Amino acid sequence: MTVVITGASGQLGRLVAAQLLGRLPAEEVILTTRNPKDLGEFAERGVEVRYGDFDAAESLAEAFGGADRLLLISTMALGRRVEQHRAALEAALHAGIERVVYTSLTNPVAGHPAGIVIEEHRETEEVLHATPMAWTVLRNAPYAELQVPLAAVAVTYGRLVTNAGDGRIAPISRSDCAEAAVAALTSDGHEGQTYEITGPEALTQADIARLASEVSGRPVRVVQSGDRKLSWGLSRLGTPKPVARAIVDLGIATRDGYFDVVDDAFERLTGRPARTLREVFISHRGELAGTDGSALAYG
Repeated sequence: MTVVITGASGQLGRLVAAQLLGRLPAEEVILTTRNPKDLGEFAERGVEVRYGDFDAAESLAEAFGGADRLLLISTMALGRRVEQHRAALEAALHAGIERVVYTSLTNPVAGHPAGIVIEEHRETEEVLHATPMAWTVLRNAPYAELQVPLAAVAVTYGRLVTNAGDGRIAPISRSDCAEAAVAALTSDGHEGQTYEITGPEALTQADIARLASEVSGRPVRVVQSGDRKLSWGLSRLGTPKPVARAIVDLGIATRDGYFDVVDDAFERLTGRPARTLREVFISHRGELAGTDGSALAYG
């Protein structure tokens, strides 16, 4: 078995690479990135690091050559991701890849309030399903680590401003997502499967505020905001329009229940329960003590 990972210099890619080396010898792991020098520590361990650029499709078939299985980590290029992912899948087919594991997002359905963020995952899943390669989709819930800076802001200002209402999310740690990916890549029986990779519990913003308060030792209250007011507040603090729009849309999607999904797929894949948000907050306790400010705290 030889496994190739795309976007291996990113946060998720590095975690997958490190964990994969605990299961496979270095010669059975290939890492691709636009910046091979960024993965020098893996090259020193005997891993082959190759140049691969989603915007240079001709580089991908060579980057994937000799591998049997591919982890396609979704890119960050909003508006261009479907084209990039399609190019990667075509290159994988040309290179003889037999199985593809793709990192998607919770509930990528048509009409989702999060718009293009979700739509591109939905379209990529459709492209993947149409390929002759065996496939597995990992729909990762929002990363628990992304809640840390938001919670730090809330702790600093004593309030968590949100338009998510009583909507719930089930955050999962990025390292757990990496472990799920490694399990799907290195074990059999996952062909044609879509897994909801979520944390063990669904939490409202009030729940998250309570956890932030308990872990930091400082009071945090929830301040519910309307969509327009939140957008105005974000703009007033200089938040770029696309970022502000994404924040508001994700709040709407949460409020409308699109992220209220809890599944035991992680435990079925790995044999252990996923870490809770409380555990992630505790591991980042120092970061909850203060922050230099954020567009989510205003008023």
